[in-house]
Amino acid sequence: MPATPLTPPVARPLKRPVQARARFTVQAIYDGLVRIWLRDGPDAVTMKAIAAETGFAVGTLYDYFPNRAALLSGYVRHCIDDLIRRLEADAAAEPDLPWGPRIVRLVRMTCGRDGAAPCFDHDMLMVEHAIAEEKHHRRAYEELSAAWLRILEATPGRPQGIDAAAIRAAFLTVLGTRRYVLLVEPTETEVGDWAGRLERICLGALAGG
Repeated sequence: MPATPLTPPVARPLKRPVQARARFTVQAIYDGLVRIWLRDGPDAVTMKAIAAETGFAVGTLYDYFPNRAALLSGYVRHCIDDLIRRLEADAAAEPDLPWGPRIVRLVRMTCGRDGAAPCFDHDMLMVEHAIAEEKHHRRAYEELSAAWLRILEATPGRPQGIDAAAIRAAFLTVLGTRRYVLLVEPTETEVGDWAGRLERICLGALAGG
């Protein structure tokens, strides 16, 4: 079911959770959003429905999100933050992983093929334009590409001639094709083939593999 376009003005979340209790609450709200989105469709996602789904009072939701648009905006940001967190946690868990396998890991996780990514589907992409300004897209690109750079700068075995521009270009290729895959919705077999070939393309560009 196509998502109903949001209407301006678009609000942003009132605050980002810092304390453990607030983080738990917001994560539970996002989990409720996803359950309703997948089970009942995008149009079923309302503040009242999420309150009923999660057991929180509607007022609790409004403490963080002034409206549905702000809630979806927060969830998009959550997906970006979660990817950065998982990329850096993975790198910290295996700091000695060689250059080639690290590139494959980065590509796979950025493609959402590691099995741990939050739900972000075609319909979410379709409403994203109404909740994200150009500066938000730029910030997401800068933060995610910076994570790639930080991780690869600390990875052993970096070939000569691979500079920051090459790494950013590879990242942009992965991110751009990932978004287009969400747009056109190929079959699962086609997605798997795409992800595997993209890993090899990035290996060729960054590792000569």
